[in-house]
Amino acid sequence: MELRKIENKKAEIKNEEAANKITEELKKEKFIVSKIEKKQKKRNPYSPFITSKLQQEAFNRLRFSASQTMRIAQQLYEGIEIGEEREGLITYMRTDSVRCSENALVEVRNYIRKKFGQEYLPDAPQRYKTKVKTQGAHECIRPTSVLREPNQIKDFLDEQQYKLYKLIWDRFVASQMKPALFLSTGIEIIAGKYLFVASALKIVFLGFLLVYPEGKNEKGLPELTEGETLELLKLDKGEHWTKPPARYSDASLVKVLEERGIGRPSTYAPIIKVLIERSYIQRKEGHFFPTELGITVAKLLIIHFPTILDPEFTAKMEDDLDKVEQREKDWLRMLKDFYQPFLEDLNRARENMREVKKEVVVTDKICEKCGRPMVIKWGRKGRFLACSGFPECKNTRPISTGVKCPEEGCGGELIERYSKGRVFYGCSNYPKCKYTTRELK
Repeated sequence: MELRKIENKKAEIKNEEAANKITEELKKEKFIVSKIEKKQKKRNPYSPFITSKLQQEAFNRLRFSASQTMRIAQQLYEGIEIGEEREGLITYMRTDSVRCSENALVEVRNYIRKKFGQEYLPDAPQRYKTKVKTQGAHECIRPTSVLREPNQIKDFLDEQQYKLYKLIWDRFVASQMKPALFLSTGIEIIAGKYLFVASALKIVFLGFLLVYPEGKNEKGLPELTEGETLELLKLDKGEHWTKPPARYSDASLVKVLEERGIGRPSTYAPIIKVLIERSYIQRKEGHFFPTELGITVAKLLIIHFPTILDPEFTAKMEDDLDKVEQREKDWLRMLKDFYQPFLEDLNRARENMREVKKEVVVTDKICEKCGRPMVIKWGRKGRFLACSGFPECKNTRPISTGVKCPEEGCGGELIERYSKGRVFYGCSNYPKCKYTTRELK
């Protein structure tokens, strides 16, 4: 139950004092059910997978990265040994089309009728709309035969292959089933000048959710009647603060790339992979964090190449390339329009852009090999300490976090290290001390 209005105006509680005042007033009021509204709601099935949606859903449901999803999908597409035969289990996995072949539609509809019953089968096949700029020859991502149920071929797949195949199979079958039906109940409760609302959904008919459940817990409400007086059990004064935008994950970043027209289905995973491999970002607990190197490079590029760093430029370039392919635009003119401004920006950048890798910062650290001062330099994975006597002395070491190693008697400090694009912290006394952690305390 949520406070919605105060004296018929939107409820706004600006501070703790106001919240305490409302709480005390509500303790003296009667809570009366003023309105109950019930209506049926329908939730339509989702379209079969395209590349971007597969990457998003595989992350949200299976916690697979975009690269991991595409690697496994490639294996399923190329074929798996099923008994004595090698079978390709899914259609081509780099596609932005939701089109489905007529043969596949006939097969899946027959399967649904036999497996779940006529009540789950729509009168006609579900046909989903594809975006205008798609490769028309491609189909959606679907099982090559819906008759290969995931559990029937589980023994021939490894754990990850099975999970991804089941996700693709479930989504495709569900896409051709009837909508789910819910009974929506909305309740308004008056307590003096305060109006509270509560709502709930109750499943009436599972429909496609029988195969593709969403994992949402639908909250129920007790049976109430209008005019009924309720007993106040508890008032919750939860504090709500404005939150900054959530950090990108594989799913949300792919979604933005798709929405803004940056890249194509085949490039979403490689974009993320390159960002991680070049240490421009780090993946922590499924979300991306920019590194110092990434922030520095991005700032320099935005200053010196504002046009090509604008997301609208990338989307427009994709559009222009499509027009060239369709012979609606002259390719030579398109290249000239792009190259001349770019060349001017490039020449200015050569003259004015900071050479970050050549910049050094002298520190008070002393090289343990030759006694000269250590300096901070930039490398492929960010900043590090190097001897100022280079090239005579090639001693280098990571920059310490300043956090002491928690191992008793060690005396070392934790330093930032990398493994497969992920950051962790290890003791500076390695290999004598092998302490590591994902989080600094």
